[in-house]
Order: sequence, then C-alpha cells, then structure tokens
Amino acid sequence: MEEPINSNPDFKGAFGDKRIERRAADALRKLTTGRNSSLRQITESEAEQKSFYRLFNNESFSETAIEKSIVERCRVLSPGRHLLCIQDTTEFNFSSKQGRIKPESGLGTTSRNDILGFMLHTSLVVDAVSSHALGYSYIKAWERAVNAPGKLERDYQHLAIEKKESYKWIAAAQQSKALLKQAAAITIVADRESDIYDLFGVAEKDKVHLVIRSNHDRQIAGKLKLSTHLNALPVLYDYELAIAGDIRKGSRKRIVQMGLKWTKVELLKPVSCRDEQLPGAQQVYIVEATEQNKDKGICWRILTTHEVTNPEQALQIICWYKERWHIEQIHRLLKTDGFRIERSQLEQGWAIRKLTLLAMMASLRILQMMLAYLDDNEQSIDQVFDHQEQKCLQMIGKKLEGDTEKLKNPEKTNTLKWATWIIARIGGWKGYTSQRKPGPIVLQKGLAKFYNVYEGWLLFQEYN
Repeated sequence: MEEPINSNPDFKGAFGDKRIERRAADALRKLTTGRNSSLRQITESEAEQKSFYRLFNNESFSETAIEKSIVERCRVLSPGRHLLCIQDTTEFNFSSKQGRIKPESGLGTTSRNDILGFMLHTSLVVDAVSSHALGYSYIKAWERAVNAPGKLERDYQHLAIEKKESYKWIAAAQQSKALLKQAAAITIVADRESDIYDLFGVAEKDKVHLVIRSNHDRQIAGKLKLSTHLNALPVLYDYELAIAGDIRKGSRKRIVQMGLKWTKVELLKPVSCRDEQLPGAQQVYIVEATEQNKDKGICWRILTTHEVTNPEQALQIICWYKERWHIEQIHRLLKTDGFRIERSQLEQGWAIRKLTLLAMMASLRILQMMLAYLDDNEQSIDQVFDHQEQKCLQMIGKKLEGDTEKLKNPEKTNTLKWATWIIARIGGWKGYTSQRKPGPIVLQKGLAKFYNVYEGWLLFQEYN
C-alpha cells in the first residue's frame, strides 16, 4: 500500500548528511513525545542528550534547510485547492536566560530594547473550503541587533520597503505565491500590521487575493478618508454573532447584534510608498462589521481584493479573517501553554531558533486534531497519521473503550476525529458527551504518551 502524503517534513537530502537527517527526525519525534522543549527532559540518556546538543549547534543543521523541508510538504498538498495563507508575527522572550545564552548567537532585542529574544513570522496554510490546516508556506526567524540605530537615525520613512522589517508581509506573500502555484487560488490573510499599500501589489486577478484588517484611515478617490466614506453608508445587513467567553480576560459568552456594510473603493497611493512600479490607486472592496448599539463594541474593517456585492460574500470575508485563530493557537502552543520554548536551556540562540522550527511541526499536528473536533467536515487522517501510526491507534483504541456505549469511541474508524478521541483519552480526557471538547494541552499530553507507546509497538512488530 502506498504511504499517504501528510504534513510531516521529510528531511531526506535536506542537510547533505544522512546522520543529521536521522538525528533531525529523532529530535522531532522526541519533541512530540516529550511535551516540552527541554533536551534534558526529552532524551533518555546522557549520550543521547549530548548528540542532540551537537545537532542543534551543527551549522549543517541549518534554519534554511529546516524551513525548506517544512514548507515543501505543504506544496505537495496544495494542487487544486483554494488556500488561505494566514500570516502572523510572534516574539520570544529570553531575558531571564540572559546570563546563560552566549552573546551574538542569534538572539537580540525584540519589540522592546530591554527584552532579549527573537522574532518569528509564519504563514500557516489552511484550506479555504474545509478549514483543514495543511502546513506552512513561509517561516522566518530573525533578531534585531543590540544597540542598532533607531528609526530616526536610519531615516526609516524614506527607506525602500525591502529594507524595512515590515517587508516580511510581502516576502511571505511572494514565497507563498511561488510555492503554491499549483493551487486553484490563494488568499493572503493578515492583521492590522500588514495594512501596507505595497502588499496589494502581490494580488493577481482570479489567482491571488488579500484579506487584510484595515489599520490606516486611508485616502480614497474623491479626496475622502476611508472612515468618512464608510460612516456615510447605511447598514446593509444585520446578523447575530456568538462571542466566546475568555476566563483569562474576564469576558463572558454573549450574543451580539452586528451590522454589515460593504463597498468598492479606490485606495490612493500614499506618499510613503516608494515603489514606482505600483499604480497610483488600487481598487479594493471593504467590509465593515460593527456591533450595534454600543459605542466601543466590535468593529472590523477588512480590505479585500475579492469581489463583495452581497451579504453572503461579505460574511465569507469575515469568516476567512476569523481563521487567524489557527495561527494564534500555533503560537500559543509554542509558548507557555505547550512546548515552553522560552524555558529552553540551550546556550546558543541559533540552536533555540532551530528547536522552535521543529516544535512548530509538532504544534501543527495538535491543531489538526483540534479542528477535527470542531467540524464534521474533518481532515483526512492520512494527512496527519501514516499507516503504521493508524494501526497502532487501532490497537490502543480497543483497549480504551469501555463496556458501555458511553465509553465507546463514537467516531468512524480510521478518521481523524476517531484518532483524536483516542489521543484525547490517553491525555486524560474522559470521553463523555457532557464534557467540553479536548483542548490543546490535553491533546499534546495524549500525543506524547501515544508516541511513547508507538515506539515500543514498532519494536514489537519488528521482532514478531
């Protein structure tokens, strides 16, 4: 039987050394089974620990090669689909490890000069129709140099966009276009920070689109401000929106009344845009969703190159923008609620960054299982677990099921939801319908335990 193509990276030929390839695959597996990023805790012996330290400090085990291996898997899964490329930036804080980490080894300042760390910009690829997470189309880690000149000293306003840090949005969009060229269509989804006139230059009719949260009150044709034009428009459609509560923020679940507007506008090229190849105006649509009868309620203004002429199209744009939740979950899993990258004991910044890239792949698998439980239109199990892993899940699943119907796996065998039920049960979830759906931490714990069992099961299969 031919092995299915899933989102796990294939390191074959990536580093020019088979030993490094094997060790990289081992490290990824250990990260998944170890539930955190501490090499001391995920290794079984001092010899293995030393070999991993050598791996992450080996220049041949490069960031570039790891990134290429990760995004290549996404390319293979892309043909014929409409894909959302969801971009976001996060930063990692290692100020508490300042005395341990070697200087000038890949860490610098972040959004604050007094914080030691690095930045990470990623583009997560999600199927626009099914909401299945497929992988990444762009990954870039970087640090800001300590004591680097400020924006005033560099005359930041007059720099070409390629020399600005904000170029990351354009670079990610351009790489996604090239990597996913076999896709039926691509839609770049990003938050307010990406509201850059230059970014609209990547759009291609019927092929590459943008869904961008508006950040600037831009000037539009007719010498109007965008806000002035929108405020003059009537609400075109009303709908209800369910808001999930957040215990951390002290907010409660609620149902709000939303008013929807949409219109076509012509954005005028700002003076700050230095690209002479870009036109003096860009035609786009804008969708505004505003909470009614509340002065400081929800207000989303989203710029898009997709045509919007009716409520269904406007709501689709809102739904696609809300898919940003997926990449926020990935970043959350990398930090305190998951792999705890910021607690790493590695002494080289370069090594920590490479460790983060591997943890991104482990986080993706957890996200894929979470999504399976949120929607009946679940992702194919073959895109997450290979055939051997599925056989092992069958063996474990039989032992987990109880005698009563309430304790039996209610999902169809060899589906991702079926596998997620098993992984969640291993992670401590009881499986009752009255329980809330399994969360990322339960799934991470269950996945770690599963792979510990899986390694032993493989050995058993080999000798029997």
